Amino acid sequence: MKALIDAGVVKFGRFVLSSGIESPFYVDLRRALGHPDLVKWVVSGYLSALSRLKFDVLLGVATGGIPYASILGYLLQKPFGYVRAGAKGYGTMQAVEGADVAGLAAVVVDDVLTTGNSLINAIKAVREAGGEVVGALVFLDREQCGSQNVRRETGVEVFSVYKMRELLETLKPYIGEGHYRAAVEYLAKWSC
Repeated sequence: MKALIDAGVVKFGRFVLSSGIESPFYVDLRRALGHPDLVKWVVSGYLSALSRLKFDVLLGVATGGIPYASILGYLLQKPFGYVRAGAKGYGTMQAVEGADVAGLAAVVVDDVLTTGNSLINAIKAVREAGGEVVGALVFLDREQCGSQNVRRETGVEVFSVYKMRELLETLKPYIGEGHYRAAVEYLAKWSC
């Protein structure tokens, strides 16, 4: 697990997230892509979580979910594609690219879940393209109400490989008491 720190996947300090929320930690799973051993570990976690779901197609959420949905689709020999943040304004003007999803059971894959807005938008896009979303899968749920927001807005269950508190416990020996305490206190402020 120290490799997550060494590779810069998990960082501690002051960060502003894409949601505009300030956080004492940042998780950037894209950094794992430069480390094959970490990719193998991350994909193994995703595969374990996916074993609970029956689906036809995997769709990565742009951009963090795309590489992992692609790897998973290849390994499982399932069609895969991705969901853009918005439909492109040219060509076919689609929001869902790659695999055709019409009439298929889809799992939407993302890397990190905070508020759930990216997943909510992706689920809506898949439904608009005729797909049935049977689950959403993230590697890390930051435990900031994202899974509850997704369920409330879409009815879709979010599955995660890790919850942030679990990850913090695992990383505690490598991050120091101050960072650990700041992160735990920060998470305690979130009640869903």
